[in-house]
Amino acid sequence: MKNLSGLIAFSMLALFASVGVSAQCTADTINCKDVDNPGEICPRNLPEVVVNEAYDEAITFIPPSQYEYNGNIINVLYITVDSVTNLPPGIAYYPNADTFYADTAYCVQVTGIPTVAGDFPLHIYVTPVVDVGTGPLLLDQVVDSSSVVMTVLEPSGVDPGRTVSFHILPTYPNPFSDVTQLGFYTPTDERIKLQVLNLPGKLVYEELRESPPGEHYFDFNGSGLAPGIYLYRITNRNRLYTGKLIKTR
Repeated sequence: MKNLSGLIAFSMLALFASVGVSAQCTADTINCKDVDNPGEICPRNLPEVVVNEAYDEAITFIPPSQYEYNGNIINVLYITVDSVTNLPPGIAYYPNADTFYADTAYCVQVTGIPTVAGDFPLHIYVTPVVDVGTGPLLLDQVVDSSSVVMTVLEPSGVDPGRTVSFHILPTYPNPFSDVTQLGFYTPTDERIKLQVLNLPGKLVYEELRESPPGEHYFDFNGSGLAPGIYLYRITNRNRLYTGKLIKTR
């Protein structure tokens, strides 16, 4: 991606730089690779969100080193993110840096519990700084409001007037090095299954528990796993809930 829209896409996951909050995440440099320097983002498509269910994603991206501007290929020095607006209510984005340098891996923690269903085109305001051969040049601010959309779904088969339903809780810590907690809330007695799989789909862990009403947590010990991205499933009697884990070391 060496055009301006591609540059924006790689900046889409940062919240206001003035927030000054660092993400509790680590860039996945093992599974996310930038081949031939076009820039890269992993995963490329944001998972859909469900109203009143916990959402927690760690996303890795690498800004491109070049893009085409006014018919010329220009070297990108860095990108500053001025703001991202029109976020789904209840969802927050926390980057691990305020400035994104070319050919460097960054991550953004996307977390929260959305409260409103719908499609939310993100309004992304960025300012690129490029090298034109005579020193850094600050280009005009660019806004994109069409290419990145987050979709929040209504809970399937759930009474809209019922505010307390089974849902998963934010996983913490994530990324993790040894142990992490995967939580859920159940309003009734439930038999809950946790499964952890690697990216090829091989089951690496499974646990069953009988849970009374309330909040509960699986203490997952992944110290014996290789670093990388893993998927988890939490299943109750009605449906399957999925999420992602990042093992750092």
